[in-house]
Amino acid sequence: MIHRDEARKPGGAVDAAAFTALGTDREAEWTGVLAQSVQHDFHHLAAYHRLAEHRGEGTAVLFTYREHGYLVALPLLLRPVDGDDPVGLQDATSVYGYGGPLASHERIPEQVVRSFQAALRDELVSRRVIAVFSRLHPLIPQQSLLHGLGETRAVGPTVSVDLGLSPEEQWAGYSKNCRRIIRRAQEAGVVCVHDRERKYRREWVEIYHETMRRVGAPASYLYDEEYFERLATELGPVLHLFVALVDGKAAAAGVYTICDGIVQAHLGGLRQEYARLSPVRFLDDTARRWAVEAGAWVFHLGGGVGGQEDSLFQYKAGFSDRRHQFETWRWVVDPPGYRELCERWERLEGHHRRPGEEDYFPAYRRPAQPRGFLADGAVSQAGDAGEGHRP
Repeated sequence: MIHRDEARKPGGAVDAAAFTALGTDREAEWTGVLAQSVQHDFHHLAAYHRLAEHRGEGTAVLFTYREHGYLVALPLLLRPVDGDDPVGLQDATSVYGYGGPLASHERIPEQVVRSFQAALRDELVSRRVIAVFSRLHPLIPQQSLLHGLGETRAVGPTVSVDLGLSPEEQWAGYSKNCRRIIRRAQEAGVVCVHDRERKYRREWVEIYHETMRRVGAPASYLYDEEYFERLATELGPVLHLFVALVDGKAAAAGVYTICDGIVQAHLGGLRQEYARLSPVRFLDDTARRWAVEAGAWVFHLGGGVGGQEDSLFQYKAGFSDRRHQFETWRWVVDPPGYRELCERWERLEGHHRRPGEEDYFPAYRRPAQPRGFLADGAVSQAGDAGEGHRP
């Protein structure tokens, strides 16, 4: 394992190299690493990982490798495989959203990438990590940093608006139907506001819950009010609340993030009684115009549920014809250990699988495990260890 040490080249030449693992308690150092990357997003922040820790989703670690002025970093959440044995086997996943590795340069020399991968492997083996799963960021090139470690899989397209275009070009990029619906909402008296003081935070929570119940979302989507408060506290100026009002009453609400020039549509919803007015499109359009004023370079709306080109994706596609590929990364660090855990799962489950779970990763974390096995809450997030992606 390379750790604040030196990596030797053939022939005895020496390259200064260092591998470190940072926790969220070292936020200043964590933030310093992100500041050196070409691009990062709020999903990479220590504060966002700390929120995941509070929810019991794992222990956050930012693995960082430096060599000759190059830097590669990878944030992960480490989780015990067996909740009854917290110091035993572990696996790793990413926070909800878009994670994956970061780099200090657009192109990292292959030798540095290989050294980073070797150091990461050694570190994970020493921590008894069996497997790694991560959602990758559609806007950040990451595949070259992971090539040779497991595999990446395409999940589906996402949508973004190029804020480098003129406001007129951005508006023209909307579908005719999208523009018509926004105009209709304005004419009907819908007013969208940027709630900087978060006066409507309680309504935001109520609207989000109503929306998730209406679409039949799993219970893991129903964040309580404490989560929203912590989200706002942890992210601070990164998080922004927008509200659509009808006669002074909140009809729709959504939170958006801005980080390193990227604006993301994060969580939001609509009161059913106002559905005929379609205030959500007007809300997203308002956020897009704010993003331009804030100096962002892209407004990323995301994709459909689980990467599908479903009704949610079609809604987002109305704002732009620009597409990105959402991918996931899976890596079996310890093949013998992985096989043993999968075989154990099969014995306990009696080979009963629900449709669509054959490709779940890691396989031993498929839902519906018997009580006591993986008792730490393997399904604390829908699709947390598999290929699912929330809206």
